[in-house]
Amino acid sequence: MRYRLSSSTFTLIVALYFTLFQNIALWQHLAVLFYQQPGWSWGFALSLPLVILTLMNLVFTVLIWPRGYRWMLMVLVVASTAVTYGMSQFGVVFDYGMMVNIFETDFHEATSYLSLSVLWWFLGLVVLPLWAVQRAEVRFPETKRRLLISKCLSLSASVLILVVIAGVYYKDYASLLRNHSEVKSLINPTSYTSAGFRVLKNRWYESRVPFTQIGTDAVNLNAGNTSRNVMVLVVGETARASNYALNGYSRNTNPFLIHEDVHAFRQVASCGTATAASLPCMFSNMRQEEYSAALARRQEGLLDVLQHAGIDVLWKDNNSGSKGVSDRVRHIQITPDQDAALCPNGICFDGILLKNMDKELAALKGDGIIVLHLLGSHGPTYYQRYPESFEVYKPVCRSSEIQHCSAAALLNTYDNTLVYTDYILSQVIIKLKRMGDTVNTAMLYLSDHGESLGEKGIYLHGMPYTIAPETQTRVPMITWFSASYQRQHKINRECVSRLARKADLSHDNLFHTVLGMMQVQTREYDAHLDIFAICKE
Repeated sequence: MRYRLSSSTFTLIVALYFTLFQNIALWQHLAVLFYQQPGWSWGFALSLPLVILTLMNLVFTVLIWPRGYRWMLMVLVVASTAVTYGMSQFGVVFDYGMMVNIFETDFHEATSYLSLSVLWWFLGLVVLPLWAVQRAEVRFPETKRRLLISKCLSLSASVLILVVIAGVYYKDYASLLRNHSEVKSLINPTSYTSAGFRVLKNRWYESRVPFTQIGTDAVNLNAGNTSRNVMVLVVGETARASNYALNGYSRNTNPFLIHEDVHAFRQVASCGTATAASLPCMFSNMRQEEYSAALARRQEGLLDVLQHAGIDVLWKDNNSGSKGVSDRVRHIQITPDQDAALCPNGICFDGILLKNMDKELAALKGDGIIVLHLLGSHGPTYYQRYPESFEVYKPVCRSSEIQHCSAAALLNTYDNTLVYTDYILSQVIIKLKRMGDTVNTAMLYLSDHGESLGEKGIYLHGMPYTIAPETQTRVPMITWFSASYQRQHKINRECVSRLARKADLSHDNLFHTVLGMMQVQTREYDAHLDIFAICKE
């Protein structure tokens, strides 16, 4: 059975569908705001759905034309449903930073979000609406002139309605958008599509910008010494500082490192709230306040400067890639076919990074650094990040639908991932100790961003930095020095301990701290941002 509709009626129905069903997260958020701030009038509250409906009608009047509109709607409905699910179920905001993250995700990360509830959402919000679109016989005006007149009238009516509402409730809308700018990021599909187009436009622009080298003057001050500097830099994934026992957390999530002579820094801020944003920023010579992702992609970073100084660099990745950070150094990408025992279900435990590490450390030519990029505590399938033997806290959440797990089970599962990461770090230290006193060895661990575990209805990560909770922006940082390293570099342990307890640090410090730890001299180095510079006697 087919049914006939005029193009203007069809457009209005599409607008109504997007208003009611694809903006569920927006209505949820506005309901909370109105509950918390009861001063707004009922007239203003009732005008909001009309504004969104009018905005949607305006958008789809521009987009729906006689040719190709079904394909356009199919793409928009599928993409918008995925966005609606993420926003309403996990509290994720699909702004520019999140769209960058999506463009750079891999297959395993994307499929980890699939579940039975996702299928139900797609049945209700994708299959049925698209079936209705296919059954519709849309009648467009017979001539181009009449079609343009029809669209102009519809656009004019939409603009007029928006102007009238703005005139009546201008102060209310100004207050809402000024004090709650995140509301604009929840409007579907305009928010994520505009962010996506900005990402693509910037990538096109970046491809035309010449690539820049930095730190070509870098010199290794330790070159020629009989005792080599060897460092392991461990980049964590989705670890939040508040759940580390070394930072005062009530649970012992550091049962291995607690027996090692480590320093845990308690106040460290991340550069971003997602890997695609944080990772390039961490290894950049730019501070967060001046950081440009576009510029970072078109110039060298920390690992390049180390390589210019003659430092042997190796990047080992058990995550979704280095986001360009390791493009010009030796790189080992872990794949599931390398070890069946450590890689069940097509995903590898971080223990696989320890495989062959003794040989890789021994093979470093002169001074060297190995960077381990962990999968760490990446959600939502936290239960797949550690072997069963590390399931310390029970019961656990064995589902990607973490919003339906109890708070206790979700916390247990997440904390288990931290226990396993703690084990990995302890094994790195053991391997460095085996190199003996003739080598100055050190380890530095720093997570890329934190994680939300349902606090205030927010899950996972990727919130806009300005409104992100501290659970997403406060990250653990841990250092370990061998006795020979402390002697060679004249490290004052009491000074480091004071810094670990009190210093306000951030990802801005990583670039300069690693250069200092490897004794690399370059004009790019800033001693004020080197954490350990003031602790050298």
